[in-house]
Amino acid sequence: MPDYFTDITAQDAVKCPPEDADVLIRALIGDEKPDEIEGSHGLRATHSDSLLSIEYDRRAAEIYIFGLDHADLDQIPEAFPRALGALLRKQGKEHLEFGYANTCSKHCPDSHGGGRFRIDTCGRIIEPKIVWPRPSKPRRKP
Repeated sequence: MPDYFTDITAQDAVKCPPEDADVLIRALIGDEKPDEIEGSHGLRATHSDSLLSIEYDRRAAEIYIFGLDHADLDQIPEAFPRALGALLRKQGKEHLEFGYANTCSKHCPDSHGGGRFRIDTCGRIIEPKIVWPRPSKPRRKP
């Protein structure tokens, strides 16, 4: 039986003062307490349904967002993209881009893929439109 996995990674870490990190963490995990990482230099908060995580580096004052193994974009709490959008607006960014990889423990039809999406300042999750080119008529040689 194959095992399917989806990993999500943000394209960049985002500068984030502690008070904004607290807002993002609360938007992701509610009243749960984040885990301490790297001694007392960082925090990690993981949403139990979506498996989306925030790591906050206190020394660099920045966050990094990712999801491991079975991350599910459809399970992200509605408050989280809005809180991230507000932070992006404060930072003067238009969006934060993410990549995702769909993989499987076996190579079987349609078992691997991936793509990208963005979260904008309004908290919208935006996926690109992929348009396949139309077949062109073959050129006749003169």
